Amino acid sequence: MSKELRNLNIECLNEEQRKIYDKVSNSPIKIMQVGEGNFLMSFFDWMVYQAIKVGKYDGSIALTCPLDYDKKIDLLKEQDMLYTVIQRGFKGDTEVYENDIVSVFSKVFNYNKEWDIFMNIAEQESLEVVISNTTEAGLAYKEVKLEEVSTEGLYPAKLTAFLMHRFNVLGNISKKLLIFPCELVAENGKVLKTFVEKHSNDFGASEEFKAWVNENCVFLNNLVDRIVPGFPSANADEYFENLGYKDGALSMCEPYFLWAIEGDKELDNILPLNASGLNVQWLESLKDTQLLKVRILNGSHTLITPLSILKGFKQVDEVIENDEMKAFLNETLENEILPSLKNKTGNKEEFASTVLSRFRNPHIMHKLESISMNSVSKFANRLWPTVKTYIEDNNKAPKNIMVGLAGLIRFYQIEKTESGYAGKDFNGSEYKVFDTPEVLEFMYNVNKKYEVKNEEYVREILSETKLWGEDLSVYNGMVDGVCQNLKNMGNIVCVNL
Repeated sequence: MSKELRNLNIECLNEEQRKIYDKVSNSPIKIMQVGEGNFLMSFFDWMVYQAIKVGKYDGSIALTCPLDYDKKIDLLKEQDMLYTVIQRGFKGDTEVYENDIVSVFSKVFNYNKEWDIFMNIAEQESLEVVISNTTEAGLAYKEVKLEEVSTEGLYPAKLTAFLMHRFNVLGNISKKLLIFPCELVAENGKVLKTFVEKHSNDFGASEEFKAWVNENCVFLNNLVDRIVPGFPSANADEYFENLGYKDGALSMCEPYFLWAIEGDKELDNILPLNASGLNVQWLESLKDTQLLKVRILNGSHTLITPLSILKGFKQVDEVIENDEMKAFLNETLENEILPSLKNKTGNKEEFASTVLSRFRNPHIMHKLESISMNSVSKFANRLWPTVKTYIEDNNKAPKNIMVGLAGLIRFYQIEKTESGYAGKDFNGSEYKVFDTPEVLEFMYNVNKKYEVKNEEYVREILSETKLWGEDLSVYNGMVDGVCQNLKNMGNIVCVNL
């Protein structure tokens, strides 16, 4: 940097930003947030800030960290609870580069060490929302005693104690409390409620408390979608120079975002994000939205990733900027993936177009290596349902997804190394392969067994139900399709195909 920059604090705010900061600082706590990671801060907290800016929301957020690791908490305290969100990417063909200094927090603390603050917030009548992102490992049941929950309990146990304290202090308060677990778990609201009920029994909670939870605590299944790479370590100084200050909590994200919530749209009156013009959808069911995301966005990632690594690509945007790969993905979406969705979902064509725009974002630096993890189970969950529908409709396997499946099998032609398992791409360069020990051992052994990668080799892989959930080899065109595509890849020895 050409000059020494100050650290982000309230002195960096302009007049309008300072008014919002002062308003938030003096607003009642309406939201308890458990999770200080880049995602929630660039997704939910950023949305709350937008609602405050347009005058639709007047509360503040109390933030805590689920793990007893409070580096971000300490950093926010040093920065007057301020941080920056930078959006980089595309909206359609228009490039976006926007930044906000987000001020939504009126309290930041570590509830593993400052349990009394957590209990005090439970007593606040103003509280309307509890939101979390503690990862899948945090959204789990772990037996614990009530007197040890502050130090030993996972988030569901801590939440149960929080709700019990609220009930004990405020009584049968009829005010609704919206509870959003944003962890990537199917039916996350239902799962969290089940854990709370179990801990309620463990903690000897009264029947009156249990009835209050059922009546007034609304556990909401929800789906979150935004690519958030977080702090731009590679070029942070460049961003600081442009901003005019340093920010250790700076977070990068794409412009696109979606929060789909399974619940009554009247609840937007409590958390008016949709009313603020944000892409927050209150739905009767998340089924169609999840289907679109899994089949189109996640399915496209799984289709192109092994093939792209074999071709020497490193990032998603590089793949989408390649004419051959872009045409391959477009054709697969149009002819194979979208038709499999029938007409049961929303605007699938528009969603697919949005996905392609997101993939070409060079600022996100979405690495193929990270996407490639557990590619076998991802194929089974994200692409195999499309294949089955296509075969039912056309009595043959889908051409392009067979190319993708062949690429996946070629990708798993691996050897053991000192640091794990690795394969060689079409140019002979090594890449790492990450999967469960069971999958890696199976693929390693089957590749060692078949020096010549023939039809028996393909059939043994496709018929392994532990990989795919069922025997793929029995479906029309599967073995022949994969064999032919392996042969067409050129640098593999295939005989008797």
